[in-house]
Formats: sequence, C-alpha cells, structure tokens
Amino acid sequence: MAIPDLSKIKELFDTEKIASNKKLLVYVFFVGIATIFWFLNALGKEYTTTVNYPVQYINLPQNKVLTNKLPQQLTLKVNAYGFDLIRYKLSTAFLSNPFDVGFYTNNRMRNNKSIRNYSLVTSQIVPQFERDLSSSIQLISILPDTILFEFSPILEKKIPIKSNVSSSFEQQFMLDGAVFLEFDSVLVKGPSSILDSVHFVETEELILTNLNKTVRKTVNLKKVEGLEFDQVKVKITVPVEQFTEEKITIPIKVSNLPDSLLLRLFPGDVKVSYFVGFKKHGKVSADLFDVRVDYKETSDEGSNKLKIDLLRYPGFVTNVRFYPQELTYLKEKKTFQ
Repeated sequence: MAIPDLSKIKELFDTEKIASNKKLLVYVFFVGIATIFWFLNALGKEYTTTVNYPVQYINLPQNKVLTNKLPQQLTLKVNAYGFDLIRYKLSTAFLSNPFDVGFYTNNRMRNNKSIRNYSLVTSQIVPQFERDLSSSIQLISILPDTILFEFSPILEKKIPIKSNVSSSFEQQFMLDGAVFLEFDSVLVKGPSSILDSVHFVETEELILTNLNKTVRKTVNLKKVEGLEFDQVKVKITVPVEQFTEEKITIPIKVSNLPDSLLLRLFPGDVKVSYFVGFKKHGKVSADLFDVRVDYKETSDEGSNKLKIDLLRYPGFVTNVRFYPQELTYLKEKKTFQ
C-alpha cells in the first residue's frame, strides 16, 4: 500500500491558502446575493414586450373547407410586470390556445354561404383576447394585423374507381373476363377546386402472382388530399379459369368489291388459333370472327398480294393468331348472260 505524501496533506491545511479560499467564497456569495436582488428588482419592473401565442383553430364552418394556410401562432404585444411575464411564459410553453373562428367572426362565414373569403382584422378582437389572458397582463396589439380565411364550398359527386391490379398466372390459366369491383364508384366530398380535377379514384396496387383460381381481396382506395370518401376500401375479384388452345377455319371476305368484278383468293380461308376458357370453349363459332381483305388495296400492276385483316373475334378468347397473313388474288370480270 502506497504511503500518503504528508507534505501534500500539509499544503491543504496551509493557513494562507485557507484564508485565500475563504475570501473567494465570500466574494462569490455576495455576487450571488447581488444577482438575486438584481433579478428580483428587474422582475418587479414593468415591461412592454412581445410573446408568442400558439393557436389551434376550432369551430370552422362545416359547410366549407379551408383552402389556405393559417398562422400557427400569433405574436402578442403586451405590457406587464416581469413576474407576470415569467409566469405566463412558463404556463403556456407547451400549450396551443383554442382560436374560436365562429366566435371571432360572429359566425358570418357559417351563416352566409356566399362568403368564401374573410379578412379578420386582429385589432378588433383585442378585447376578447385580453379576457383570456391574465388580468395582470395588458394586451396592446396582435400580429399579424390581419388573418385571411379562404374557403371553398364543399361539393360532392360520384367518381369512378379504377383498379390497379398486376397479375400473373400458372401455366394453362388465364383471366376469365374483367377484374370485378364490389362497387364501381365512390361518393367524394371536397372543395370544387380539387374535386373538378379528379376524374377517377385508384385503388392501392395489388400484385398477384402464379394464379390458378379466382381471388378476392379487399384493398384501400388511394387518398386524395383535401377530399373525403364515403368508402375507403373496396373488394376486388380477379376471376381465373383454366384454358385450352383451339383452332378454327374462317372464310375470308372481300370489302369494297365492285359489282362487276370477281376476286378469286388463294387461299380462301385462314386458320385461327386462340386460347379459350374451359367454360366457354363450346361457344366459339366461325360467325363470331370477321376476316377480310380490301379490294381497294389491289393493284393492276406489280404485286398480286393482299394483306389479310382480322377485324373481329369473340371477347372471351385471348392470344388470337391466324395464318396466313397475306394471300394472292386474281381479278375476273363477271359475265352476264
């Protein structure tokens, strides 16, 4: 164990140092006392200064919607004693004060539907504000000197819903018709300035992979700032069925053919292949297809080829292909006996 240095211990009890430290302590003590008295004296004086007054706007007219930003705090010019100012700042440091819009505007905006903008001159509400402050604080003025309220009337209309579905399927499965929504529109309320620019409401994205059966999901509608929906969700049905590939032979028709001519086609028909769901494969017939060539595209010189167009096919078949996609032709004049 180390032996204490007796010389250092002796220094601590050196008479001159003790006397010097005592003088320092006395000096600090009297400076502290003087500061306290100065501070108390300062708090006892009257001051004209500004204080922040955070506000929360309440009692807005229900038949209108606010379209501009309001100041989140007011600046109050006040006259009060220092003690009262300190007490006020401590008591309101973390509070928002209710600002009753209906009261301060005498409900003009609520009772008169034609009023869309209203300028509130804050000097007119000094007496009402003063009653909410401590009786020992005199309110001189309020900044900003004017608070502007800009309103738009609340309208409502039905807006169509647009599904946002991405899907992929297992082999030999496909979409059986269109994606079905529980309801196709939603009632929307809001200011005309926003409502007029919204033409549809989209669902949140729904991603479905490797489907082999019909799926039903509930998805949220995408929010539009400033608008309210009477429904916030919608049920989506994605119909899925197994399919098979089929082929059919379709005769080719001629458009715009003069009555005096014949147009011989080689070949005279096309082979059409398509995917069709098991439930509908027996409903496919040749009369549901329209395959044509256009006489106007023929030429008396050069090529005797014509492009074949598939103009119509059933809406319940997919991946429709046909062959050939062009043919040769021969023009002949009709003989009349």
